[in-house]
Amino acid sequence: MTEMWQPVPKSVTQARQAVMAAYFGIIGLFTGDALISLFSGAPLAVVIFLWLFRILPLIIFLPGLRRGNLRTHAWLCFVILLYFTHAVITAFVPGSLFYGIVSSILCTILFTALVVYIRLAREHLGQTMNQQP
Repeated sequence: MTEMWQPVPKSVTQARQAVMAAYFGIIGLFTGDALISLFSGAPLAVVIFLWLFRILPLIIFLPGLRRGNLRTHAWLCFVILLYFTHAVITAFVPGSLFYGIVSSILCTILFTALVVYIRLAREHLGQTMNQQP
């Protein structure tokens, strides 16, 4: 679906950079939370399991994101909504307001960046939104 775009408009490049920054920001947030849990005395096996449980659904999308596959970006939009729902619920748990708010902000930024990137890339490639694969 994607081809090498020559030359790539600056707006598409910036949108892609925003996607990658927010994507790795969420992974970094989950990693930081796992490290805090580990240093707080949680068992190592539990911390590793919960960390993998959080990041594996995101890591699945990494090869497609690196290639710039628009279908991968679209599917990540759906998956990130589940993370956003979890972040909002976490924000209402006593003692985890900050973590929930940061997580929901990162999810919102990622979702918005994904949508902007998809629209700009399709516009650049000359594809319409109603086109069948």
